[in-house]
Amino acid sequence: MKKIVLLIVMFVMAWGVMQAQENTSLGYKPQSYYTFSWNNTFPLGDFNTWVSKPSMAGFDFGGRYLLMKGLTVGFNVSWQRVSKDYDAETYTIPEKGIAITAENYRFSWMAPFQVVVAYHFIPDKLVSPYIGLGIGGDYMEHHLLVQEYDIYEDQWDFSLSPEVGALVKFGNFANWGALVAFNYKWTTNKIELYQTDFKNLSMLNLKVGIAYILR
Repeated sequence: MKKIVLLIVMFVMAWGVMQAQENTSLGYKPQSYYTFSWNNTFPLGDFNTWVSKPSMAGFDFGGRYLLMKGLTVGFNVSWQRVSKDYDAETYTIPEKGIAITAENYRFSWMAPFQVVVAYHFIPDKLVSPYIGLGIGGDYMEHHLLVQEYDIYEDQWDFSLSPEVGALVKFGNFANWGALVAFNYKWTTNKIELYQTDFKNLSMLNLKVGIAYILR
């Protein structure tokens, strides 16, 4: 009797595992998908010295195209902005012969353009984790505002962004899903504004958004 009960329990457990596997299968393998994400930026290193406050002002648009066995290639286009108010400091402007003691407002905004290669471990499941690498460049502007004076510079740079994340489909045959990703971004950009010299700006980015999936 015990053996029969044990066999029944094992059968039920095996059947449950099979059902769970069926329920997490898409029934198709996505050929491509597009994402639109809200981008949260956390400055690191010299970038954090320039602006130490994390920012939720940013978005990211991307596309991925399946090559083979979970390997995808695509693009990312983003916009991000970080900013912070700082206590009063004294600034001299020699060409105008003046000195100003006032609070200052610092901000940087950037527009990254990257080619992305990523590998999805289980592309035909509802939850598909992946790792990826973005390679490209950024246009960045850095501003120091002291009263009515705007001291700024703009630069292009080279950037690298290793990323981990997951594509989560809303159903077995749904064309919509969610994207959650976390990346580290290193750039060759630098800030040389009013006695500052910050190089190799880096940051962490948290992306949360939606995905449109094509079969």
